[in-house]
Order: sequence, then structure tokens, then C-alpha cells
Amino acid sequence: DDFELLAADLSRAHDGAVTAVVRAAQLSSQAGSEQKLEVFVNLARRLQSLVHREISILDELENEIEDPDLLKGLFHVDHLATRIRRHAENLAVLGGAVSRRQWSNPVDMTEVLRSAIAEVEQYSRVRLVPPIDGTLRGHAVADVIHLLAELVENATLFSAPQTQVLMRANLVTSGLAVEVEDRGLGMPVGEQDRMNALLADPDQVNVARLLADGRIGLFVVSQLAKRHGITVRLQTNIYGGVQAVLVVPQALLGMEPGALAGGAAHPAAVTAAGPATVASPGR
Repeated sequence: DDFELLAADLSRAHDGAVTAVVRAAQLSSQAGSEQKLEVFVNLARRLQSLVHREISILDELENEIEDPDLLKGLFHVDHLATRIRRHAENLAVLGGAVSRRQWSNPVDMTEVLRSAIAEVEQYSRVRLVPPIDGTLRGHAVADVIHLLAELVENATLFSAPQTQVLMRANLVTSGLAVEVEDRGLGMPVGEQDRMNALLADPDQVNVARLLADGRIGLFVVSQLAKRHGITVRLQTNIYGGVQAVLVVPQALLGMEPGALAGGAAHPAAVTAAGPATVASPGR
């Protein structure tokens, strides 16, 4: 059936992804740069196509099924598909490609933050601290959601499972400040300095080494931030954990929330059954 065929496709795509990432990491010469970009982008597009197929099938089933237990299971699978899409987009970012998800109208930051939460495994641990200020121009929405999801994922992975991760968004003089804060074990000063250097200037980083260490998330953050002129910095908070602070420049901010056009994305929510994302233009 459709699910068995899709499972086989995803399995083959996963195997191909592992092979391609290893291959790309080994391309260290300047002559291999174009080849590396082609590997990442082509693989990313293939994975994205498969995920869109899966999401379409899930959407059809969610509309047909009324059993609450089955529906809850489908929501969890849909959440998994959303996470797979983000990892496929990571490969596209590594290849220098731009996201195909685009919004034409400004989106409220509450929706942007909720969609970022929906893309991480431990979404139930993340809490938005009101008030959430501001709106974001449509062309930057996909990348900011992706960037925030990577920061939230890190916060959940490096803090105890019984603790919360807090998110705030408030207007400041230079734009919009978004904070992602955990109560984990923190980060050694030397490592924090290296990661902040990466966030400030991703072009000086050895990508193959990051891939070998499995620390590609912050490199993706740095690339997305550079694309839009967003400043990102890690610092130790009063609890000993890590606080990631990013400042979205004024140029990316939309109109006031009360003046949003009717075509903006619909609100998203995190529920017991699973998280809902901002209505995607690609779905």
C-alpha cells in the first residue's frame, strides 16, 4: 500500500543521505566545492519531495479518520514528517540553497515560535513566555522557523528531561529579540567562545570537521542568520544553563499584529495530541 511504498522510499533516501553526507565531508579540496554543493542540494530536494508525499497522505487520512486514538497516532507521524523536513532543509542550507517554503504576508511571531517548537522532538517541554511581540515578513518566515527550531532542539537535548525550555520574543531598539533558555549543565567557556565565533562568521569554519563531530545544527543556524542579517549569541544564564539570544533586524519585521492581512498564516498550537505548525504555503 501507499505507506509500505513510502517507507521503502524513505529507507532508501536515509541510506543515500548517510552516504552523501560522508562523501561531502570528504570533499576538502577547493576543486570539490561545486560537487559538494550539488550533492547536498540534490539530496535535500529528493528528501523534501518524499516528505511532501508523506504529508499529503497523512492529511488525507486525518480528514477521513474519526477514531481519536488513531488520529493521535497520525498527528505523531505528521510531527515526525515535519522533523524529517527540517533535516532535509539542513542539507539544502549546507549546499547554499534557499527554502522553497515562502509566505507572502507578515506572520505573527507567536505563530513563528509555535511552528519552531513543533519541529523538535521534545516539544512538550517548551513554553512560550508572554507577551510575544512583533511580526515577521513572509520571505524570512521559513528560515527563522528553521533557525529557532535548531536552537530549541539544542536546548532540549542538553538539559534534563524534567526541566522546561523557555522562549520569549520582545521588541528592542535594534529589532526583535528572541530568547531560547534552558536549565541544563551549561557550556564550558572555551566551547561557548568557539560556538559564538562560528555564529559570528560561519565562513571560517571547517564544515567537514563539524560533520565528523555531529555538530551541524549551529552551523545551519549561522548560515541562516547570515542570510538575513540576524545576530545570534550564546551566553550562560543565571541558572547555569545556556541562553541563546537572537536579534531580528528592523528590516525583517512586518506590520503591527492588529493590522495583519487576512492572508497571513493561521495560528498554530501545541496540544496533547501533538503540535500544529503554521499553515505552510507548500501544503
